[in-house]
Amino acid sequence: MGRLIINELGPIRRCELDCSRFITLTGPQASGKSTIAKAVYFFRTIKDDILNLASAQAINAISLDGIEDEFDVVHGTTLRKGLENFLREKFLRTFGSSWGMSNEMFIEYHFTDSCFVKISLKDETRFDSPNYIWITLSEDLKKFLKEKDHYFTSTPLGVPEDEIKKFKAELYKLFDDRCYVVYIPAGRSMMTLLSQQFGYIYATMGDVQKRSLDSCTRDYLERILRLKSEFSSGLQGLVNGGFGKKILSTELIDQALDLVKKILKGVYRYNDGEEQIVLENGKYVKINFSSSGQQESVWILNLLFYYLLQPYPVLFIIEEPESHLFPEAQKYMTELIALVYNCKHSILLTTHSPYVLGTLNNLLYAKMCSAEKNDCVKEIIPASVRLNYEEFDSWFVQNGIAENCMDSEIHMIQNERIDGISKVINQEFDELLELQNTNEKGIDQ
Repeated sequence: MGRLIINELGPIRRCELDCSRFITLTGPQASGKSTIAKAVYFFRTIKDDILNLASAQAINAISLDGIEDEFDVVHGTTLRKGLENFLREKFLRTFGSSWGMSNEMFIEYHFTDSCFVKISLKDETRFDSPNYIWITLSEDLKKFLKEKDHYFTSTPLGVPEDEIKKFKAELYKLFDDRCYVVYIPAGRSMMTLLSQQFGYIYATMGDVQKRSLDSCTRDYLERILRLKSEFSSGLQGLVNGGFGKKILSTELIDQALDLVKKILKGVYRYNDGEEQIVLENGKYVKINFSSSGQQESVWILNLLFYYLLQPYPVLFIIEEPESHLFPEAQKYMTELIALVYNCKHSILLTTHSPYVLGTLNNLLYAKMCSAEKNDCVKEIIPASVRLNYEEFDSWFVQNGIAENCMDSEIHMIQNERIDGISKVINQEFDELLELQNTNEKGIDQ
């Protein structure tokens, strides 16, 4: 699934990790978990950037005057040069200005042994910036870009579908990656709170203002704006409309719906331009008046379920899915994410929650037990949410370093990483008890 290397970027001093199909990142706040998540997003969406740039190159060839977008960086140049220009802008929109970064900063992603992309900084006298963003592409990737320069046929109706399909097949083979990437950032409740106004606000923003949003947040917001109308009859409406029935069993769909209801305490619906949570008694509450837990979780649930029903693999990058949720709901959220993973999707998860990590350990252990006990554990944990340790990794991020925190013997997350602070809290409580007992003895004497 690739290898990510980060050096001197944000709070990260050094990070090297193999990207398994299921990755968890935990550790103190401001330690660099989001930096790693954004780096994975940055690199894993490059294949989609190339496809969009190649399409824009064809569309620009028929001269659509007055129409501009972020992919116009390829206009009048080669596909390789357009990609390099686009990745510079994308880096700035994802990680901020390079001016304050260390000259030693670099990030790179190895998709295969022969395909990689590296971003570094370079002093360049021809440019005003002291930290010019330098793009290094592997020879195989450069060869591909040269061969596909002006590849698509230019037509007033767009690029022919058969050409796109063939291009994608070769591109995904080069990157050894077929996953569509869905980023779900932290801080979702504020965006949900403004849901009624946000469509208008975003529509009135200019291209420059939109580009000032970081890439991950912009991707999330635009995705929600595009998909809202799909939920006019809720999640069940998606199923009734035929989504997912050919690729998932009714049992799996029902399990996913049940977990969503347990977490949300209701059903999401987009009705006549209004987002609602429909309660069990049939009444509803507008999303901006719902609980903070519902506001934080509703679009995690919607996106997980929507893409669960799609016929292509998705990489979900989810920040802090536990936010504002009661521990029981955190358990159900983790199980839903595991169910989605088991349907051939990939997961990258950042979390501070011992309940999330503890649930993941239970799901890992259940998979191992089922192999030994002839699946007698099905009454405790269904097979649909158990996790295979061979495709799972957990990393603890602290002091600028990412360390693998899987126990190599029992194949689970190290217990001290799950709830290490409890030891400190318990020790302080024991010391207070001892102090109280000492004082009481002193008084008695």
